[in-house]
Amino acid sequence: MISLQQRLLDYLEPLTGERPDLAPEKATNLPLFLRERFNFQNIRLFGKRYVLALERENGDSESPGEYESQIRLMQPQFTESVALVLQRLPSYARNRMVRLGIPFIVPGSQTFLPAALIDLRERFTQPKPEKGKKLTPAAQCLVLYHLQRQPLENLPLRDIAEKIGYSPIMLTKVKDELEATGICRTARMGRSIALEFTTQGRNLWETVQPVLSSPVKKTLWVRWDQPSYPALLAGLTALSRRTMMADDRLPTYALLSATFQANLEHGLYHGCRGPEDANLRLESWSYNPLLFGDTKMVDPLSLFLSLRDFPDERVQQQLETLIDQIPW
Repeated sequence: MISLQQRLLDYLEPLTGERPDLAPEKATNLPLFLRERFNFQNIRLFGKRYVLALERENGDSESPGEYESQIRLMQPQFTESVALVLQRLPSYARNRMVRLGIPFIVPGSQTFLPAALIDLRERFTQPKPEKGKKLTPAAQCLVLYHLQRQPLENLPLRDIAEKIGYSPIMLTKVKDELEATGICRTARMGRSIALEFTTQGRNLWETVQPVLSSPVKKTLWVRWDQPSYPALLAGLTALSRRTMMADDRLPTYALLSATFQANLEHGLYHGCRGPEDANLRLESWSYNPLLFGDTKMVDPLSLFLSLRDFPDERVQQQLETLIDQIPW
C-alpha cells in the first residue's frame, strides 16, 4: 500500500513542476494526541514554506469542525502556515473546510492553501458545466433517469420524451441544454437524433451535480389524515429509511407541484401554520418524484439534491453514505 507521504509527493510533482523535498518538523510543544495523530513535515510549495500535518495511516477521518480545532492548536507553535494532509475527505467536508478557510491537501483530490491563493481541484479532464447555469427540470429529469432508471444513450429523442413524460419539442431544447454543459453530444441514427454521454456513472453524477437543483419548490405543513400514493416519502424521513439518520418527529412526503396544488384545492389536506398543528410536512416538486422513485420513497439522487444544503453536519455525513451506497 502506498504511504500518504508517497502519494503526496506523486500528487504535488506535476502540480509544482518538480518533486518537492520534505523535512521532518519538530512538534514537541504540541499535545501528545496531535503528535500521535499527525506526522509533521516542512515543505516549500508555490513559493511559500508550510508545515504539513500528515494524517497517520491508522487515523480515522474527523469532521471539519474537529479539523478546525486541531489546526488552531497547531498554528501558534509554528512560524510557517500549517496545512493538513488527509487520507480522504468526503466532498461535503471539503466544501465545508474551504468555507472555514482550513488549509488542506487531499492527494489526488484537492489542494486548498488560502495563504498562497491556491485552490486546485481534481477532475481537470472532465467537461465543465456552464458556470452558474442550472438545468431545467426536464433536463434534470433526463439525467437522473439515465443514472438511476434506464440508460438513455442511443435512444431517439422521441422515445426519451415518452419515457420521462415531456414533449418531443421540449426534448429538443433539453438536448441543446445538455450539449451546452458538455456532458453529452448528439449522434444521428437514420432520421432520428440520439444522445451520447461523455462520461458515465458516478463520474457523470459528480460532473453534472453543480448544475442540478433541489426538486423542492416549496414545503407546507399540512393535516392529511391518510397520506397515500402518489405521495412518496421524502426529506429526512426518506433519508432515515436509507441510512442511519434519525427521522423527524413528523414525516415528510413529496408530490408533483400540479398534484400538490390540485389536492389542496380539492380539500384532500389543508395547510397549517406550523408543525404543532400538522401531522406531516409536504414538499411540492418541480418534476414528478414517481419517475425515479419506487412506490413508497423518492429516489436517492433527488433526495440528495433536496437536502444537500441542510445545515446539520450529521445529515451531510449520511448524504455521503447515501451516494456511496448507489451501485454505479
